[in-house]
Amino acid sequence: MADFDALSKFLVPHRKKVHIAVFILTILMIPGAMKALEPIDMESYDMESPELDAERKINDDFSTTEIILGFVVSVRDPTDVGSTPVPVPMLDDGTPDWTNFAQADEIIPEGEKWQGVTDIDGGILNLTVLREIESKHEIIRNHELGNYMKPFINDVTGLQTGGVMSLADIFRGFMANESILTQTSMTLTGPKPPVTDWSDCATTAFPDLECLTFDDPELTQVHIDLAANRMAMSNGSDFLRWLSLDRGFVSADENAGIVGGPIGGSLNVDGTWDNARPGPGRWSASASWLLVQLDRAALEEAGWTNTWKDAHSETNIEFSDDGTVIGGYRLSGIELLLHPPNYTSEYCQTLESPCSVEWSMMNLEGHLRSHDNNSLTLLVGQAVNVEVNRELQNSGGLIFAMGFVIIILLYASLRRWSDVAIVSMALGGALLWMQGMIGHAASLFGWLGLDIISRSQFSNLLPILVLALGIDDSLHALHRYKEERGLGKDSIDAGKVTVNRVGRAIMLTSLTTMAAFGANLFSDVAALRSFGVEAALGVLAAFLLTGIWVPLVRVSFDQWMEKRGKNTTPEISHRFMKKERLQKIAVLSGTGKRPVIIALICLLLTIPAAWGMMQLEGDFAVDDFLDEESDFAIGVDIVTNRFSDEGEPAMLLIEGDVADPDVFRSINDFRLNADKKTDGVADKLTRTPDGTVDILAVDEFVYAASASMLSDATPFWDRGFNESGCETTGLFSTPNFEDRDCIIFFYGVLSLDGIPGTEVPSSLVDLYIAPSEEIDPERVWLSTEGNEITYDMMIIRFGITSPENFPTMGPGLEEVKRDLSPLLNLSSGTWEEPGDVEEDKPLTWVMLTGKPIIRFVASDKMQSEMQSSLFLGSVFVLITLSIGFRSVKQAMVSLTPILLVVIWLYGLIYALGYSLNIVTVTIATISLGVGIDYCIHVTERYREEKENGRSHKQALHGVGGACALALVGSAISDVAGFSIIATSSMGLFNTFGLFSSMMIILSLIASMVLTTAALGFVQPKPNSTQEE
Repeated sequence: MADFDALSKFLVPHRKKVHIAVFILTILMIPGAMKALEPIDMESYDMESPELDAERKINDDFSTTEIILGFVVSVRDPTDVGSTPVPVPMLDDGTPDWTNFAQADEIIPEGEKWQGVTDIDGGILNLTVLREIESKHEIIRNHELGNYMKPFINDVTGLQTGGVMSLADIFRGFMANESILTQTSMTLTGPKPPVTDWSDCATTAFPDLECLTFDDPELTQVHIDLAANRMAMSNGSDFLRWLSLDRGFVSADENAGIVGGPIGGSLNVDGTWDNARPGPGRWSASASWLLVQLDRAALEEAGWTNTWKDAHSETNIEFSDDGTVIGGYRLSGIELLLHPPNYTSEYCQTLESPCSVEWSMMNLEGHLRSHDNNSLTLLVGQAVNVEVNRELQNSGGLIFAMGFVIIILLYASLRRWSDVAIVSMALGGALLWMQGMIGHAASLFGWLGLDIISRSQFSNLLPILVLALGIDDSLHALHRYKEERGLGKDSIDAGKVTVNRVGRAIMLTSLTTMAAFGANLFSDVAALRSFGVEAALGVLAAFLLTGIWVPLVRVSFDQWMEKRGKNTTPEISHRFMKKERLQKIAVLSGTGKRPVIIALICLLLTIPAAWGMMQLEGDFAVDDFLDEESDFAIGVDIVTNRFSDEGEPAMLLIEGDVADPDVFRSINDFRLNADKKTDGVADKLTRTPDGTVDILAVDEFVYAASASMLSDATPFWDRGFNESGCETTGLFSTPNFEDRDCIIFFYGVLSLDGIPGTEVPSSLVDLYIAPSEEIDPERVWLSTEGNEITYDMMIIRFGITSPENFPTMGPGLEEVKRDLSPLLNLSSGTWEEPGDVEEDKPLTWVMLTGKPIIRFVASDKMQSEMQSSLFLGSVFVLITLSIGFRSVKQAMVSLTPILLVVIWLYGLIYALGYSLNIVTVTIATISLGVGIDYCIHVTERYREEKENGRSHKQALHGVGGACALALVGSAISDVAGFSIIATSSMGLFNTFGLFSSMMIILSLIASMVLTTAALGFVQPKPNSTQEE
C-alpha cells in the first residue's frame, strides 16, 4: 500500500485519460449488464443435493410427469356476493381484469375444527356454490391449458375425470349411481356389496323424495345434504378430505326426518365418531379444492417450459386505454396488477425461448376469478416468479424515493450540489459496472465450460451492497478533499492527498469486504459461490468509481471552474453535524477509564444477544418474502390454516429392481411404519380425516387389478397370463405376489391397460412405474423385440404437511427415513448417492424428493453455509487486515467491534420475533462486509495521525474530523434510504430494509465508540507530560 502515493501522483495529472477510460468501459459494460439482468428463477436451486438429483431423474426418465394446479375455492362472504359483475368483463385485449375481481380476503371466517360453518347452508356444499364450481370446469376446458390435461381418478367415486376434479365431479358420479360407493366391487376375498346407495331416498317423513342426478334441474339443497351425508358416513375419509378442516355436521332442523348425523363429531380411525350428538343437520365447510392436472411433457412439446429462467421474457411496454402494460403486468394508478399474456402453442413455438407456463397458469386463474360470485378461487403455490417480479417492480417507486432522500441527505452532508451530482453519477456507474462485469464473467466462464455465475435470489440484494459501499467511499473521499482544500491546498494537491490517503483506506476496506464474501467460494452451494463472485465484482466496481474516480472528477470540475474565474475553495460548514461533537465522542470513547466501561457495557449487551442468537431457528414463512396481503400469500394462508393435514406433494424415488418381491412387500411395510406416530416428533406425512397415513404406490394398483381379474379374467388372458409363469394361490386362485413373474405380469398389464374393468387409465400408472422397453401387448413380460422387460425405477407419492415450518421439517424427515428402513435395507446405495448392483440388494437407491423437501434442504443448506461462511469470512478479514496494517493487534481492533455487531444483530432478529431465513442470514453476512469498512476508516485515519507524530488523544481528535463526518453522513444517508425500503409491503424488502438500517446504525456505533475504545485499550499508557 506504500505505492499508493505513486499511484495518486500518476492518476491526478492523467485524470482526463482516466475519464475517457471510464466512459469507454461504461459503454462496454452495457451488453454484460443486459446479460446479467436476465430473469432469476426463485425455485431454481443450482446446488449439489441428492434430493435435487432425484427430482432431475424423475423429470428426465419419467415422460409422463405431471403438473398439478391446486385452486382453493372458498365460500365468499354473503355480504359481498353480487358486489362485482359476473362475469367481470375482459379488457380490450382479452386479458382478465384484475381491477374488478372479488378481493381475495372476501371469504367467510375459518370455523373451528369439526364444527362446520353456518354462514350459508352447507358452506362450500351449498348447491349454488357447487353449481358455480361446476361452471368453472368448462372455463378450464376451453382455456389453452385445457388442451394439455391428463385424466384424474376420483378417490371418492373411483370414476375418471378429464383433467379437472372438484366436489362437482364427486356429487355427479355419486348421484348418477355409478360410483364405487354404490356398486358391487370385487376384492381378493370375493364380491363386496355397495357401502351405500343412491336409488332409494324416500324416508318415513318424506316418502316421495326421489334420488335425483346432479344435473337434474329439480335438484335441491336437501338432495345435496343427503348425498353428502351418505358419502361421509360410508366413506368418510376420502370424501371429507375434500373439505377444509372446519368441516363438520351442523344442526339443521329443516332436515329432520331426512338427514341425520353426528352433530359436532370427529372421525376416528376405526370409523366411529367422538363427541357426536345425533340429530338432523347437514355437512358443511368453508373451502374445498378445484384440481387441474397438466401433462408436463405435452406442454413442453407444445412450446412451454416450467423453468422460469429458460422462458421467454415479457419485456414489452404498451400503452392503451386500460393502462400501461409492462411485460405481464398492468399499471393501475400506482400499483402493478397482473396482466398475464394468453399464450397459444402456435405463438410459443415461434419464439426463440419457450413460453413460461407460469404466465398461462395466472391467465387461467384470471378467467376463473372473472366468474367468482358466491365463491372465491385462488391458485395456490404456483407461479411464484410472477408474483415475486410483480412485487419487486411494485416496489420500484420506493427505490426512487430512497434515491431522492439519499440525494437530499448527501447534499446536507456535502453542502455542494456538484458533489451530489458527482456521487450520484458514480453510484449509477458502479451499479452498471457491477452488472456488466457479472454478465461478462458469466459469458466468459460459460465459454470456458465453467459454471461459476449462477444467479439466485441473493443477486437481488447486491445493488443494496454496492449502494452502501459507494456512498461510504465517496463521502470519505469528498470530505477528505474538502478538508485538504480547507487547509490551503489547491485542487491538484488536495486530489493527490485524497487518492493517496483515502484511496489506500478504501482499497483496504474493499479487499477486506471481498475477503468476507470470498469465503462463499468454499461453499458447496453454487448460488452462494456465485454470490461471493458477484459481491466481489460489485465491491471492485464501487472501489474504482466511488473511491478512486470520484475525487478525480472533483479535481477536474474544480479545474474547469477555476479556468472560468470561479472560486472553488469549499465553505467549511458543519450545520449537518458539528465536527467538534464528533471529535469529542472519539476522544472520550478512547481515553481514560471509559474504554473499560464501554467494554463492560458491550459484555452486558452481548450475553443476552448471544443467547437469543442461539435460540433462532430456520423458517420459511411466505410473508417473510412477499406481501402478506397479496393474493398469493392469502391463498397460501388459507391452505396452511384450513388444509394443514393435506400437505404439499412430495415423492420417493426408488431405483433398482423394483419388481423384486421383497421390494414389492416392503412398500406396504413402509406404509405401516409411517402410519405409527412417534411421540415428540412432528408427523409430516399427509393423513386422511380418520388419521390414516396417505401414501400412494403401485402396489395398490396391483391389488386392484388382481381383484378385477377375479371379476373378469379375459383382459388378463389376452395379455398372456397363461404363459406368464405367474403362480396362483388360495381358494380363488389369486396371483401370488411373492412370485416375481406375477409382479412383472401385472406391471405390464397396468402399463398397457391401467386397471381392466375400471376407469383407471394406464397414464395414471405411468406416474409410478415405467418399463425399460416397449411392451409386447400379447406377452407383457417381454418387449416387442423379445427382450425381458425390466422395471428399474419406481415413484411413491405422498404429501408433506406444513413444509414451511422448518423446525419440524428436519426431525419429521428423519422420522420418514426411519419408516423407510424396509426399503433402505434392500438398497446398496447411501442416502447421498446410488450404489452398485449387488446380488443380495435388489435396490441401488432410495431418496426423498419433491418441492417441499428440496426447498427445505436447499434453504437449510444455504443458511448453514452462510453461517459457516460468516466464520470463515471473519478469518479471511483478519488475515487481510493483518497484512494491510502489518499488525494483528490493529486488525483485531477493527474486526472485534463488527463481530459484536453481528451478534447484536442476531439478538435483535430474535427479540423482534423474526426467524433465520435467507434474508436475515444474508443481512448478518453483509454486516461483516459493510460494517468492517466503518471500523477500517477509523483505524486507518488513527494510524495516519500517529504516523504524523500525533499523540493518542490528538490522533483520536483527527478521527473525529473528516473521517467521522463521512461516517455519519454515510450512515444517515444509508439508514434513511433503507428505512424507506422497510416500508415496502413486500416482506423481502421490508425485512432487508429494517435490519439493514439497524446494521448501519450498529456499525456506526462500532466505529465511533467501540473501535476508538479498542484503540484506547491497545495504546500504551503515556505519562502526563507526553500526553500534554
